Amino acid sequence: MKSFKIITTFLLGMSIALISINAKAQQEAENTMSQYFNNRMLSNVGFTGADGNKISLIQNRSWIGFDGAPVLTSLSGEMNFGLNSAGGLNFISDKSGVLIRTYGVVNYAYRIKLDELQSLRLGASLSFHGDRLNDAYIASGGEYDPVIKENINTKLQYDGDFGIIYKREKLELALSILRIGNNLRGNQDNANLAYAQFAAYYDFELGNESNIDLKPMAMYRAYRNTSGVIDLGMQFQYNKCMNAMAVYQNTGNIRAGAGFCRKGLGEVNLFYNTNTKISNSASQQFEFSIIAYLK
Repeated sequence: MKSFKIITTFLLGMSIALISINAKAQQEAENTMSQYFNNRMLSNVGFTGADGNKISLIQNRSWIGFDGAPVLTSLSGEMNFGLNSAGGLNFISDKSGVLIRTYGVVNYAYRIKLDELQSLRLGASLSFHGDRLNDAYIASGGEYDPVIKENINTKLQYDGDFGIIYKREKLELALSILRIGNNLRGNQDNANLAYAQFAAYYDFELGNESNIDLKPMAMYRAYRNTSGVIDLGMQFQYNKCMNAMAVYQNTGNIRAGAGFCRKGLGEVNLFYNTNTKISNSASQQFEFSIIAYLK
């Protein structure tokens, strides 16, 4: 109980501090498809370290072949330390047309064992981002307004998230409060970004040697300016070496992918997103990820 009070006080203090920071909203890795099963730290800071120690490289591209199409590149790492703590880092470059947005996110998560079957994970993140114009576009003859450039090339802005995860045997319930500072200041910009997310996961082990895993998932994201989006998905994994996943969204969008794993080394995955009907997402995304497992 003493550890619980200390961690709760720390997370509450960080959240209050973030409210007072004058920051803009940021997309972070909202569009990535790895967030569902392969890199859950991206969807909820509380998952930092929950799926083991690893380093992940993700590239998400939209509208392949279109000049200036969005490209999101993410390099993240997570590591458990001490008895119940885990830390994470995430660096993101989000390039779209003439605008380049760079993010950095620092995560901390703490596990609280309730009994032999149940546990809680509490997580908090501090994130920063900066915007700038793509100098390559300007050098190639593109025109720009100096006033716009001055406003885009801003100083670093700060914000943060809070996550809590309840686990009972194979069931996990995850709540994430996103962009605490920006949203509690009253939505100072017009971006349609998610401000809260809830997800439920379950892990079925099948087969004579439990070599088949089925992991259903349901997720709800609440957005500022549009209706919430519901994700219903499943990951299939065979013998810890092959996996496939599919996610259906109530907007009619479909996300799917597959990959190969090597025990003790890592995995490679490829994903595809079908259309434009999801809030805050570009059409026909292609995503490639490489994950290296750490001891």
